[in-house]
Amino acid sequence: MFENIVVATDGSENSKRALEVGAKLAAACNGRLTVVHVAPTYLALEEAEQASDLPQPAKDEIKRVRDAISGFDMSIVAPLPAPQSAIEFLGNAVLDRANDTVRECGIKEISRVLAQGDAAEEIVAAAETAKADLIVIGSRGLSDLEGLVMGSVSHKVIHLAKCPCVTVK
Repeated sequence: MFENIVVATDGSENSKRALEVGAKLAAACNGRLTVVHVAPTYLALEEAEQASDLPQPAKDEIKRVRDAISGFDMSIVAPLPAPQSAIEFLGNAVLDRANDTVRECGIKEISRVLAQGDAAEEIVAAAETAKADLIVIGSRGLSDLEGLVMGSVSHKVIHLAKCPCVTVK
């Protein structure tokens, strides 16, 4: 029934449940599974520093930035961005955890996509590239006001996608 299933993940509990649903559907249909994570285009340096398992090149870049700004009053500056290598590492860590979840569901081979940009547009683009006949995505618990003003990623994906979508709560 479904030959190509794309599952979006952001590392949240909702997306973990979406991964489980997508993997079980792929297994039942003997289909292929593509897991997509859209990393942020901006991550504060402080957030990246909290990741204990950053690779040495990312740690070195962060240290170079810290050394360059030492002595400045940083309270008057917007948060500095993390280096791209740290953002990519953290995005791949989300995909690694997703890989573990999918393997627990019996799927041996998955395709992985790490993207940056508008989350909904990147998920739909990955689905089009994979020739997906289904997108599985976790729903987000946005407040009514926030949902009205901004909309959610899952809502945008449903409206942009050219294939059926399943949202998992």
